[in-house]
Amino acid sequence: MATAAADKLPEAAEAIMDLHAIRRIVTLEEVAATVCFLAGSDTGYISGNVVDVAGEFQI
Repeated sequence: MATAAADKLPEAAEAIMDLHAIRRIVTLEEVAATVCFLAGSDTGYISGNVVDVAGEFQI
């Protein structure tokens, strides 16, 4: 969704990317990997947290 919006407004997307530490939009695969990690057995002691998967920047 964010990528589709960025494609329609390339100048605005570039201006936003200039503010973004990693200069790109998070991918669906990266979000899915985070969800899979949190659903896995290695996270038994994680509770009540907000996990930001936005690369340190939110629009």
